[in-house]
Amino acid sequence: MLRTAVRGAVRQQSALLALHWERPSRCAASTVFALSSGEALDRGLVLWFPGPHSFTGEDSCELHIHGGPAVIAAVLAALGTLPGYVPAQPGDFTKRAFYQGKLDLTSVEGLGDLIHAETEAQRKQALQQMEGALAHLYTRWRQSLLQCRASLEAYIDFSEDENIEEGVVEEVMVKLQQLVQDLQHHLADSRRGERLRSGLQLAILGQPNVGKSSLLNALTQRPTAIVSPIPGTTRDVVQTVVDLGGYPVVLSDTAGLRNTEDPVESEGVCRALARANKADLAIVVLEAPEVLSAIKNETFKWHEYLRSHLISLEIMKKDETSEQSPEWIENQYFLTVINKIDLIEEENKILIQNALENSCSVMSLKTQEGFHTFLEKLTVLCGSLCDMGTAENPTLTAARHRTHISSCLETLNLVLQPNYQEHMDHVVPEMQEDHNLLQSEDTVVVAAHLLQRAATSLGYVTGHITSEDVLDHIFSAFCIGK
Repeated sequence: MLRTAVRGAVRQQSALLALHWERPSRCAASTVFALSSGEALDRGLVLWFPGPHSFTGEDSCELHIHGGPAVIAAVLAALGTLPGYVPAQPGDFTKRAFYQGKLDLTSVEGLGDLIHAETEAQRKQALQQMEGALAHLYTRWRQSLLQCRASLEAYIDFSEDENIEEGVVEEVMVKLQQLVQDLQHHLADSRRGERLRSGLQLAILGQPNVGKSSLLNALTQRPTAIVSPIPGTTRDVVQTVVDLGGYPVVLSDTAGLRNTEDPVESEGVCRALARANKADLAIVVLEAPEVLSAIKNETFKWHEYLRSHLISLEIMKKDETSEQSPEWIENQYFLTVINKIDLIEEENKILIQNALENSCSVMSLKTQEGFHTFLEKLTVLCGSLCDMGTAENPTLTAARHRTHISSCLETLNLVLQPNYQEHMDHVVPEMQEDHNLLQSEDTVVVAAHLLQRAATSLGYVTGHITSEDVLDHIFSAFCIGK
């Protein structure tokens, strides 16, 4: 399919297609001719999209021709002879739609995400964003800020003439306080929308030869990593992407964590620990015989045992005064797997299960015993870390959005919080310590200026205010012809 955007070139297009568009037809079968020679090039389907109701908002035409290289080359060559026709760059048609006001920048990003969506949850999130869920939310907030600023400007200009209603400033303050709450709630999403868009980072961690690579292969259902009885087989991070219940997960099999004098294996251990610190969630793998031996100790307590194990692997760092651990430990975003349950007797399996009280997954990757139960737990955990929100209350999906919305919130806090002058790099009139900018006649004009700055931050998200560098970065991810 070839797509062309037409600006005042309908006659040239008609000559190429041997069609008459005086009364535009939405769809027609036609012979495609070369304008210069009149030679027939192909027989295909022509779709005409009159502006402003087309995707780009302009007149456009699609040629559905046969896909042979010679046919495509001949039609492209014929189009190239028409004045003003140039090959489209990646994202050119979507950029035209943006400039024509058919899409805002968040909808453009949603369209790009929809094209690249790999899982069902990503598809739903991208479609929701493309259809304007974020655009409607951010535009409503921006319009509210502009209205508040207009009310303050009216108060500044006309309050002395007594032509302004009483309580205008108080009404603005109430609206801004509500908006601050909305922004705080929107930002406090634990990056669930961003994780869904980019994929959850999951690290598989443990000592050498406990079954980490076997677990990776079981999750991917293919021999992704080499499995060997020799400890230390995995030296580097082995990474692959899987779809778990519709959620995108980037799995990382890591080197076994232990002290070693082998420089290559030591580098692998360092990389494993680095990946553990960057992960969104983790799977910690232990061996059933080792856990059973610890359970038979009368003083065994699972949480203390696990904590001691994580410290021994140097996943958790402990000194005399404090402990440091990755966020997934602090937030309980991990699963513990007790592997090789096939190596112990039946009565000892019951002993392990009673001691652990379902706090981890007991299984055998060799026999697949317990694997499906573990997979269900992992899918639930992944789902708790991802969220697309709703059409009325969508979640953040990009770091770019978070940066500008955080800037907007910071600016509004300067307006509403007392002691504003402490945050200023220039002097403002004296004001009482417990007053904000809206509670002093001398500083309302400063508040109005800051509201414009806050609205500008939201404008950067939607594209009402933007730069060519940002546009080039976003549209470069699109394919040619979109």
